Amino acid sequence: MKITIFTGTRGAGKSTRFIKEYREHGDGLCFFSLKKHGPDGKVCAYDLVLYPKDETLPFFEKDPDVEMETASKEQLAVKDLTGGMMHSCSYFVHKSAFDKALQYYNEHPEAKEVWIDEIGRIEIAGQGFRQLLMTAIADGKDIFFVARNNFIPKLLPLLPADADVRTVEVGE
Repeated sequence: MKITIFTGTRGAGKSTRFIKEYREHGDGLCFFSLKKHGPDGKVCAYDLVLYPKDETLPFFEKDPDVEMETASKEQLAVKDLTGGMMHSCSYFVHKSAFDKALQYYNEHPEAKEVWIDEIGRIEIAGQGFRQLLMTAIADGKDIFFVARNNFIPKLLPLLPADADVRTVEVGE
């Protein structure tokens, strides 16, 4: 099993590099977080795009009351909310997107590769794409995912010791 991690700091272009690589020579299933910009040009939400199906789902929506740079740890923590939502960092998250992603994966056992944008705080908390990641590992798929460099030490214990793990450092 090969695992490739696209890593770098926040805003380094990890997802851009990830989707470029998938489109150039990727095969299999891809779960991509597509940025949506508001009238002010700032990111206000993300949709989850399931490739190659090209289905788009509501995913993350900006919490107008929380700014990453000034928020407390409590404000940034992963929390379950009512109505099928959770809160992580400065976003409200549609939990149904993770369920749909796992369903899509299960519908395509022939896929040899799984591409996930991104693995981080939510997965470390035992939610989000964690079940998808663990299922793909158990199935022996080659996995490509995005993770911020500060999450790598927390993510490595989730990966099999015998996997061929490669990190791709993405600069700003």
